[in-house]
Amino acid sequence: MRLSKSQFIRGLQCPKSLWLYKYKPELRQEPDESLQAIFESGKEVGELAQKLFPNGVTISYDPTKLYENAKKTTALIKSGIETIYEATFLYDDVLVMVDILHKGVNGWELYEVKSSTKENEVYLNDIAIQYFVVNGSGLQLANAFLIYINNQYVRHGDLDIQSLFTISPQTPIAIQKQESIVIELQRLKEVVKNDSSEPGRDIGLYCYNPYECDFKTYCWKDIPSESVFSLYFMGKQKMFDFYKRGIISFKQIKSEVELTAIQEMQVESALSGKVFINKEGISEFLSSITEPIGYLDFETFYSPIPHFNNQKPYQQIPFQYSLHVQKEDDLHHYEFLAQHGKDPRKEFIENLINNANDAKTVLVYNISFERRILNELIQSHPEYEQEINLIIGKLVDLLVVFKRGYYYSRKMNGSFSIKKVLPALVHGFAYDDLEISDGGMAMNAYKGLENISNISDIVKVGNNLLEYCKLDTLAMVKIHETLKQSTT
Repeated sequence: MRLSKSQFIRGLQCPKSLWLYKYKPELRQEPDESLQAIFESGKEVGELAQKLFPNGVTISYDPTKLYENAKKTTALIKSGIETIYEATFLYDDVLVMVDILHKGVNGWELYEVKSSTKENEVYLNDIAIQYFVVNGSGLQLANAFLIYINNQYVRHGDLDIQSLFTISPQTPIAIQKQESIVIELQRLKEVVKNDSSEPGRDIGLYCYNPYECDFKTYCWKDIPSESVFSLYFMGKQKMFDFYKRGIISFKQIKSEVELTAIQEMQVESALSGKVFINKEGISEFLSSITEPIGYLDFETFYSPIPHFNNQKPYQQIPFQYSLHVQKEDDLHHYEFLAQHGKDPRKEFIENLINNANDAKTVLVYNISFERRILNELIQSHPEYEQEINLIIGKLVDLLVVFKRGYYYSRKMNGSFSIKKVLPALVHGFAYDDLEISDGGMAMNAYKGLENISNISDIVKVGNNLLEYCKLDTLAMVKIHETLKQSTT
């Protein structure tokens, strides 16, 4: 049974996941939009990294022609080609495709490209299995390298790919891992030898680490939605400690089990249906709010490759906001959505300063996000420092009410995201019917505009973005109203 590099890495995380991937792929969760966007970013980074070694030959991936691609790689090497992208090798029933194979001064070198900003064990195993296969197939490697994003790079003018990427030598580690690679390969080949013998492995930390497994829904099908795994702000290690002791459902949690105050509320609410309302705490919070009140939400996008001046890799760039401003019974809505393809920050700042000017309090949901984005805008546009600092000084975090346990309902199930809190407090309001229903989808939709040429389609995406962001701030208005009513 042949294994690919990615299947080997999957098997290292969990052999059961590898077996399911081979024999029951229909049980696998399809990647959501956010994960798909990560894949696309990785592809973009890989193609850009090829420019570090220009004038190479690309071997196009075709799952039906893997043997032919391996033969083509050998032929290119023999012909004197010194740089090959996606060079394909097959040895000991293991298939690998090398991102960049380059003939350096001392011989052939392997380069693995990642869109991450640091090294990790998965990447080192990735390089080690490639090193094993390439050498085993008859091509002696002189060196192996990891290429990843330098997150300290700041773009000024044209993109400087030499500064954008970090090239890290990994040859000693790759050699050191060769013995364990042989052992692990033998173990994983035994796992997939029998198509009728599913490994009997229980759930564990490896369901999340290093990646959340795409067979988790199948393996976790017997875990109730209200369980120790949904307890608020509980570390995964402690969750699995409970699980190993046979404590799974809330009914199994005994009095001697130590829980935080909010976790205790969560369990009691789930078992009794009780809604917890701390009127004194809510009243104290409400007293910090002064009209006119702004309700503000940002949407941002990021990319491993900086597109604008004064931008770092993965820096979040605000492209949209929604702002409701309430004064007595008058509720006014302002919104901004940047034109795609140009740096939106200056226009974003100027519109926000103008729209938020009258508000004395600006409510946000998770203040650390808005505050960080605003401070980064000061760094990129210091000429607006005074005006932006005025907005920062007005910020009040609505999330505090729930993180302090002033209001808890069973419907939240241990999550205080606005998507959970809104339907728990306000009947008839939810995100289910929206085309765009979370921040990840909003980012992907905005970034996807670069691939749309039809004007009506562009307008439709823009309207969907505006509708989603508007609901975020209207949600805060409604939540605020419910909190005020709860104290009477």
